[in-house]
Amino acid sequence: MISDTSADERRTSKRVSWDCLARLLPLSLELQSRVVSMHQVEGRNISEGGLQICSDRLFPLKSRLLVEMESPEIPEGIQAVGSVTWISPTTSENRWCLGIEFSDVGDSALTSIRVLMHQGKRPIERPRTIAAARAL
Repeated sequence: MISDTSADERRTSKRVSWDCLARLLPLSLELQSRVVSMHQVEGRNISEGGLQICSDRLFPLKSRLLVEMESPEIPEGIQAVGSVTWISPTTSENRWCLGIEFSDVGDSALTSIRVLMHQGKRPIERPRTIAAARAL
């Protein structure tokens, strides 16, 4: 069943543009048996609740991942655990945009994410539809 709730109503945190690198490590046992290394990805945007990344690796919906984010503003890096909540193909072959919702963010990581969000990053306007949100 498709929800009548728009992307605006579900989103609880402001997002900002975030063009940095991150690494993903699958925490699910079935994914670890096939892949034992971390995967480099490109960040697109970030909020206190999650982030959007682009990857050449397709992670299944609901995959639990350790996310290690890098940013010049936070030299020690940021770690959080999250799950893939949506997947969208990109215009490039074999690349996907993934929405990752954080489920375990420590106080230090949350503080670092807030620093990123308040250091002059460009806010992203909320799209009016789910399809528009995935197109970003």
